[in-house]
Amino acid sequence: MTRLYAEDLSAGEVFELGTASVTEVEIIDFASQYDPLPIHVSREVAANGPFGGIIGSAAHSLALYSGLASRMFVPRLALVAGKGIERMRLPNPLRPDVIHTASITILGVSPRFRGDAPTTDRADLRCAGQLVDADGRVVLTMEPDSAPWGGGLRTGVSHAL
Repeated sequence: MTRLYAEDLSAGEVFELGTASVTEVEIIDFASQYDPLPIHVSREVAANGPFGGIIGSAAHSLALYSGLASRMFVPRLALVAGKGIERMRLPNPLRPDVIHTASITILGVSPRFRGDAPTTDRADLRCAGQLVDADGRVVLTMEPDSAPWGGGLRTGVSHAL
């Protein structure tokens, strides 16, 4: 697998991350530990709630997306570290036994600076992540930021974190 450095990435480029689903039992187990609200753990309460059944928590939606990204995209990057997530939205619920598809779109790559000079060894990467259900409903959107290595790594430039 070819490693992707900062200069290998272009705004508008889309990477498909694959598909995944969760069962109702997985939703209940996850929520029981991390977000034990009745809409995530009680079939009876959830059935009478606004979504008509058990739904995954925000954390579970993010975990599902993150799992796909961590397996399908992140290993391809010459990555220093993730820096944060902005603008996370959950316009539709994570439902059990539904196939979800994830993708990540490159929004931009910009050089890092040391003082007034841009570096060649690291960059700032801004992306848009999306998780969509089988009916095309968007379940999760977010903008993860990370710091990939620049191509200096290929030319033997020393990298200081």
